[in-house]
Amino acid sequence: MSPAPETRPGTDSGPPGTPTAEDTFVDKLTDAAIAVVMPHSSPLGRAAVEEKPRADSTSSSGSGLVASLEQLIEEHALDQNFPQDILVRARQILQARQDGLDDDVEAVRALLDGFRGHEELARNSSAYQEVRAVVDTDDDPTLPVGTFRVLLMGTFFAAVGTAMQQFFSMRMPGISISTYVVQLLTMPLGVFLARVLPSRVFALPGGFDFTLNPGPFNQKEHLLIAMMANVSFGGNHTSAYVLSIIQVLKLDRFYGRHVLADSIPWQAVTLLATQFIGYGCAGLTRRFLVYPPAMIWQRPLANIALTKALHKDHRQSAGARAADGWTISRYRFFVLCFGAMFVWFWVPNYLFQGLGLSNWPTWIDPGSVILALVAGSTCGLGLNPLPTLDWNIATYLGDPIVTPLFTIVNFSAGMALMGFVVAPALYFSNVWNGGYLPINSNKVYDNTGGFYQIHRILNADFTIDEAAYRAYSVPWLSTTQILNIVAYFTMYVAVPIHVVLWFRKDIMDGLRSLLCRKTRAEQFRDVHNRLMSAYPECPHWWYLVILAVSFVLACVSVTVWPTGMPIWGILLAVAFTVLLQIPVGMLAAITNVEIPTSILAVCIGGYALEGKVIPNMIFKMFSFMSTSQSLNFVSDLKMAHYAKIPPRWAFAAQVYATALAGFVALGVNHWALRNIDDVCMEGQKERFTCPHTHSFFLSSVLWGAVGPRRLFGPGAPYRAITYSIPLGVVLPIAVYLATKRWPTSWWRNVNSPIFLAGGLGWAPYNWSYMQGTVVLSLFFNYYVRRRYKGWWERYAYVLTSSFTAATGVAGMILFFSLQKWDIHFKWWGNQVAGRGVDQGGWVNGDGTMANCANLALPPGGAFWNGF
Repeated sequence: MSPAPETRPGTDSGPPGTPTAEDTFVDKLTDAAIAVVMPHSSPLGRAAVEEKPRADSTSSSGSGLVASLEQLIEEHALDQNFPQDILVRARQILQARQDGLDDDVEAVRALLDGFRGHEELARNSSAYQEVRAVVDTDDDPTLPVGTFRVLLMGTFFAAVGTAMQQFFSMRMPGISISTYVVQLLTMPLGVFLARVLPSRVFALPGGFDFTLNPGPFNQKEHLLIAMMANVSFGGNHTSAYVLSIIQVLKLDRFYGRHVLADSIPWQAVTLLATQFIGYGCAGLTRRFLVYPPAMIWQRPLANIALTKALHKDHRQSAGARAADGWTISRYRFFVLCFGAMFVWFWVPNYLFQGLGLSNWPTWIDPGSVILALVAGSTCGLGLNPLPTLDWNIATYLGDPIVTPLFTIVNFSAGMALMGFVVAPALYFSNVWNGGYLPINSNKVYDNTGGFYQIHRILNADFTIDEAAYRAYSVPWLSTTQILNIVAYFTMYVAVPIHVVLWFRKDIMDGLRSLLCRKTRAEQFRDVHNRLMSAYPECPHWWYLVILAVSFVLACVSVTVWPTGMPIWGILLAVAFTVLLQIPVGMLAAITNVEIPTSILAVCIGGYALEGKVIPNMIFKMFSFMSTSQSLNFVSDLKMAHYAKIPPRWAFAAQVYATALAGFVALGVNHWALRNIDDVCMEGQKERFTCPHTHSFFLSSVLWGAVGPRRLFGPGAPYRAITYSIPLGVVLPIAVYLATKRWPTSWWRNVNSPIFLAGGLGWAPYNWSYMQGTVVLSLFFNYYVRRRYKGWWERYAYVLTSSFTAATGVAGMILFFSLQKWDIHFKWWGNQVAGRGVDQGGWVNGDGTMANCANLALPPGGAFWNGF
């Protein structure tokens, strides 16, 4: 290994006596305040004038103070994480001066203290409480990172975790392993390897050396393994997307096109191209999404908190102050919370499943369709005072501690407006024939209320048969599914407008520094960027090489083999990722919500490649998946930034783990398709019914063969949906203007894209999956965070990571010990939820199963087919 760089403290590294930009700002503000509030006749006033002559020009009018306060307000007015009380006091002082009132010396001093404290935090820790709670402000560059232990455990868990995820993704219910579980398992393994591996040092050519055991297992190694697991299987949409295409092409019950599905070279080339286009793009956004302190990326903070707890956080345990009366170490707190949640998990998930996804209001009258539509947890809206006692379900749509409170409030408000106001108004008015269908479903129906039989409208080459299509039915959607699409359309318009209005300065600063070739140290002076300057950065050309190679492989993939995909489609897909990753990434970094771009991708592909099913699937793979993977890679780069992992080790680990996981998933997928009998068939004896593959196939036909023009174009049944798009333009502008007009009001916390994204919480999910998040977030991130700040900073992230890890471990044990063997605990508490209309268990008086629909079908058993 190369010689370690010199240890650098977490303080400003400029030359002695050289003021930083932050110091200068605070000094100017202080000088101006002294000049305004202290007359020259006083000793302190004269001293101030003598020591700082530049304040003299502002001594009588106070224009320096006014200018400084106005500058600070302008810089932070749109920062939803900046302390609101400081801005309020600044505006009050400015307003008092405008009204001709005398300056309050104590108020100005307190205000200056607040400014100075915030600037100090921003420079030498973080301006954001959630970051200060878990991220260290010092670093030891001598700690080993790229060790044999990391290679061994990272390879094992990346391979095993990916294999499990891919294999069980074809099963209903599936099972997956989270990065929290990986962190739990690697801790004892890492300590064990540190004890048993030989510590002999081997000399290597060039003055380098190598050892299997460089010392105690440390936090950087631990988090680097977590990064490898995350890019392999732990993030959103990190699995090899090409496998879904292989499944629908290979199986005869879907397309049965074996040319591509049986070509291993095509699959390998396409796999590498799709896995690394996103990574190549991710590295180019570091100046916008990784280095800026305002880009928080809340999700990695939970991983860091868990790692610190598992390593027992010795500095805290040795003599830390009590946090609101609590002195227990984070490690012991984690163990207690993990054990409690592990035990409790079995109650709603096995012993009393009626407490899990509970529809208990429908137990009053299980045969009532209206009650099922309103309070049902499966086919209804889930309006329920206590919908669940299961942590997984209660936090499914958002982590109540990691996700900022303003994000959850915006999202839940948009979800409630769509689900409890708009949806019932449309549904009970039978708009778009929704009254004949369940109010909340993500299925596609025909005009008999049954599932859409897609094969009835396809030719032998899987293009649409126009005559058969018109003779059959338009694809009909549930009311909440329609509102889901409305949310997508308006949100896609709102995101760029919101980002331009709120973050245009940050974007322009990044572009200017990029054009001027400023280094990270020149542009960012916070402690974490200063500490990371101890390590050589990955040059941009490394990522450009990956992007270029991936693009070439993509072009080879679509031209050498009969895909029907033009090269300009690949160019369009790459442009899709390059243009969207920064605005979508900024929103994700601040709100912890990643706006899915899937519908935008299929709409563009559906219009550009209309009627071509396979090219549409490939376009979605290279556009939507590349964007999502890019943001997942960026999130991990931020975790490396916080943990002070050398960038080049992070680069090597991500590239290696991504390639390894892709080929493991490809091999598992091939084995499963060849060796599982009746795979993806209804009633498969081991439940390998492939629910995701069926949804993917239906989506590919709906958007590829039928296409958006037949759904939303002139004369199409859902044309009116497009009239909602102007809302995505008007709302973010209106919110921005309201924030500027009433800067201290609640408008400052409104986030238009997240509010519009609330509609995505429906179909197939409902309010049962959201209510727990809202209640828990109000408790922890409003009440506890304000009243018990010390407790929140020390324990909050440990609490959520321990609960999530416990549910993951307990879920795996439950599956392999009981569910896999169909061992069930049969009693009333596990059966009552399925006996009513909500879960399709109610039998009418005539012996037929009750439908969860408000209206019965007209005579003849069908409603209008849409033509």
